[in-house]
Amino acid sequence: MDLRKFFKDRQTGSSTPPPSIYPRAPGTSIGYDPLLIKRLRADHRRLLDLFAQTQALLTTTDYDAVRRKLGELRIILQEHLVIVTNKFYVYLARQLADDREKAALVSGHRRAMLSNSREIMDFAGTYGAIRLDDRGAELFQTELLAIGAALVRRIEHEESELFALYRAAY
Repeated sequence: MDLRKFFKDRQTGSSTPPPSIYPRAPGTSIGYDPLLIKRLRADHRRLLDLFAQTQALLTTTDYDAVRRKLGELRIILQEHLVIVTNKFYVYLARQLADDREKAALVSGHRRAMLSNSREIMDFAGTYGAIRLDDRGAELFQTELLAIGAALVRRIEHEESELFALYRAAY
């Protein structure tokens, strides 16, 4: 069987994506996603759960499990960053570009989110690369609590100030 003919016969003949029933952000192919806020909230809960689980593992001195949990945290955070950066912040920034006050709010939150995320990634990378033991556990816990508190503040602000701005029609 000729595979080229097989795949060619199944092509629709059009290279344009099917029309979306939801509006797209101006100048992008990023459309409104009615499930996005639900997904972002679920990601936030998962990130906070991972911090709590890491803290709990630290109290048991299971340092190998702490390192594994940090690896999981990095993966979940990376996946979240791709979605929130490309679907949420770009959509909002483009939709609200004509409203200086809201555009500045979105931009400020985006910068804070990226800064906080870099801190978490650096923290997870540092402690994922070294052997954690009883001597380093106190410093680890101090840094974990500080980063976790910053994450909680960022999530609270994002959910309370920005999520309400995300909508299909403006």
